[in-house]
Amino acid sequence: MKTEAIIAAGGKGERFGEKNPKQFYYLAGKPILCWTIFQFEKCKGIDKIILVVPQGMKKWTEKLIFPSYKFRKIKEITEGGKQRNESVLKGLKKIDEDTNLVIIHDGVRPLISPSLIEKVIDETEKYGAVTLGLPVKETLKKIEGPWVKETLEKKEIYSIQTPQGFWKDLIFGAYQKVERSGWRASDDATLIEKLGHKVKVILGEEVNIKITTPLDVKIAEFLLNKRCVQA
Repeated sequence: MKTEAIIAAGGKGERFGEKNPKQFYYLAGKPILCWTIFQFEKCKGIDKIILVVPQGMKKWTEKLIFPSYKFRKIKEITEGGKQRNESVLKGLKKIDEDTNLVIIHDGVRPLISPSLIEKVIDETEKYGAVTLGLPVKETLKKIEGPWVKETLEKKEIYSIQTPQGFWKDLIFGAYQKVERSGWRASDDATLIEKLGHKVKVILGEEVNIKITTPLDVKIAEFLLNKRCVQA
């Protein structure tokens, strides 16, 4: 069973407030993106990695990561599009014909564990579409303007993480629909839902945070240092 990973790092990270996109910001001495790649390098079930970076930053990325970090599984770096869906599609077009499973992950989730990636691979092989998720802890309310419209039933709501895994033909079919119909979604599993295929949710990890703000960097650095001490 051949499995390729697409690490989606094509965003500009405008909310982060730095000159360079947040995936290149240094976390504990290394770019955030490199920590993310390390986790996939260590996962035995991942055969190859396709890295999707912002437009105009392919050569810059190559100079940043290849001289300093001995990555063995990156087969290609490609530039993304203006939207996440466009970036992932560009990565999908680089997938080998004989690949069976595709694992898609946010480049700014550097604390994903190799063991959880492995679990996503195993479950994807069985079910075709898998996402990580955590049950929400806070009470959630739907609002209109400043007013509460509805209080949502917390036990039915999950916060979704990546990686997400798919049979190759299934995710390609979804993205063919994207090209024809202009579907948009904030994650890839939503596109599979639109096809009418069930998506299995497996329990994620609380430390698998998505770095969006400078505060997230401080939290990630604390968690990373704690992980290294425990190891």
